[in-house]
Amino acid sequence: MLRKDQLHPYQNRTATALYETDVVQAVIPMGGGKTVSAGTAIRELIDDGVIRKAIINAPKRVARLVWPSEFAKWEHLKDTKISLVLGTPEERLKALHADAEVYITSRDNIKWLVEELLKLPDGHPLLDLLCIDELSRFKSPRSKLANKHLGKIIGRFKLRWGLTGTPRPNDYVDQFRPLQLLSNNSLFKPRAFDHWRPKHFVKVDGQGNPSDYGFQWKIRPESEHKIIKLISSVSITIDPNEMPELPPLTVVPHWVELPPSVMRVYREMERDLITTVGEQAFMAASQGVASGKLDQIIQGFLYKETGSHEAEWLHSVKADVLDDLIEDLAGDPALVVYGFREELRALQEVYGQDLPYLGSGVSDRLAAQYEEEWNAKRLPLLGMHPASAGHGLNLQHGGTQMLVLNMPWSAELYDQMVKRFWRQGQTKKCFLHLILAKGTTDEVKYDRVIEKMELQEAFTKYLRRV
Repeated sequence: MLRKDQLHPYQNRTATALYETDVVQAVIPMGGGKTVSAGTAIRELIDDGVIRKAIINAPKRVARLVWPSEFAKWEHLKDTKISLVLGTPEERLKALHADAEVYITSRDNIKWLVEELLKLPDGHPLLDLLCIDELSRFKSPRSKLANKHLGKIIGRFKLRWGLTGTPRPNDYVDQFRPLQLLSNNSLFKPRAFDHWRPKHFVKVDGQGNPSDYGFQWKIRPESEHKIIKLISSVSITIDPNEMPELPPLTVVPHWVELPPSVMRVYREMERDLITTVGEQAFMAASQGVASGKLDQIIQGFLYKETGSHEAEWLHSVKADVLDDLIEDLAGDPALVVYGFREELRALQEVYGQDLPYLGSGVSDRLAAQYEEEWNAKRLPLLGMHPASAGHGLNLQHGGTQMLVLNMPWSAELYDQMVKRFWRQGQTKKCFLHLILAKGTTDEVKYDRVIEKMELQEAFTKYLRRV
């Protein structure tokens, strides 16, 4: 059982800042203990009679497993009366009105939760505090959960907190909706996004050059300070330098060359949105679809039809490098990151159909079991999909090697992926092996993710300075 005096100074400072602030976005590096910091502030607010109850909304797996376990392992939090508002509508209703202090519910239950809360009178204990874990999940300005549901009730909460480890997953644009929601439209005007974005941002192409046909937005230099100052007015941040020093992380790119015949297929799809393999034609309806097809080719296969699970295999170049790396580890446990279901099937053919993995189709209960077995060093290999393992997994005790067969496009997913095993509690030097194909979008993904990681770090530093 952990004691309150074992909290790090920055965790105590975060808890104090939350305690003292009605509306706030807490930007805490992944692995920085945002759960215990928020839990400590909630406990103290209840003990001091400032609030009576708190509602925590989090991604499904985090709500079911992470928050309850965090309260259970700290001495000053263990006696908190918790109600898990999950399950069937009948089970959720019973849990929502149970005798408790903290009510934990999941993202997929927001619509139902809002409908129930709207029935309550102003000043009801359940409207004392709303804590949204992973606030960045609401970055879409047209999010139905945010606009049509949470927006109806959030202004009635006495206190509103948002927790995130990724304050700027892509760019400043992504801060608009989360902070508009959190501030109940006081920071940004409702339905103002389509006017606000072109006023402060300009469209750019993949190289960052202004373009009417660009699909990315770059902030105008004259707007940057103003917008960051606005964001910082409702944000608290933790400097990563305040956190206990982590062991070194060594990133090792393993560049491979695809066979000429495969590169012909790749270039045809890239240029013409259509290619042939043998007598089979493969077509992409748009550049967006073609991007997915290009990723498939890089990984070694092509799905025969959109939505089909039947694949035509083209090469095994990346898989061969993965085999060599696993053999070189000589039994050292490794996390293997895949992207497509077909890659997982190929891994299972080589390493056994019972290869444990964290991804689509794995229940929360089984994921928790794999997490426990990995950290107990009972699993030599554990497959992992970045999107399914992004939040709430603590894999720092089971190994120091991560082998990335398919690198994600998203800087946020990349960061979350790495922080699953390179986080507080990790005591040994870690290695991140990226298997990348030369002359393909792997190069773009690598450069794009690294660039965005640097921008995100600069952004959090700026917030602290403003």
